[in-house]
Amino acid sequence: MNFNRLIKDSKEGLKRKISSRRERIFVSVDEFNYLSKKYFNQIKEGENLTIKYYKKDKETLLFILRWYYNLWVDINEDCIEVYSSFPNEFKIINEVNKLNHPHTPKTFKKGTKMYFNSSSYSSSNWLNGIPLWDNKDEEVGYGLKPSCQVNYDYIKIANS
Repeated sequence: MNFNRLIKDSKEGLKRKISSRRERIFVSVDEFNYLSKKYFNQIKEGENLTIKYYKKDKETLLFILRWYYNLWVDINEDCIEVYSSFPNEFKIINEVNKLNHPHTPKTFKKGTKMYFNSSSYSSSNWLNGIPLWDNKDEEVGYGLKPSCQVNYDYIKIANS
């Protein structure tokens, strides 16, 4: 579980830097350790973590939490809530179509229930969105399940 990996890395430290050439973001081991002491010191297994962040750290924190650890986070004006378990069901809050998501194979209407697809074949950019599909049992052959990236501004957790 990725949340447990964050707990472990926060306590023991990272072994190597976190970086993405595509996103042009680089977090050194020392910077991660500094942010861990500053923001992750209250982290507990099985409990959501609420972080009051400084604006200058927001982009780096989101990169670490979303891109590196693939965690679900809610962002408020001055707080980030990090979920200890990733939700499986989401609801579309703004229509997803070819105009706002050029990569989507079909239109998803507002209110459509979507399911998280954690396939390792997904090419989602976790800084912008997550891999979802409207039929959790659909397969496209060889056990592969379809998905497309739906951006965070277009979804919310189904039960919230």
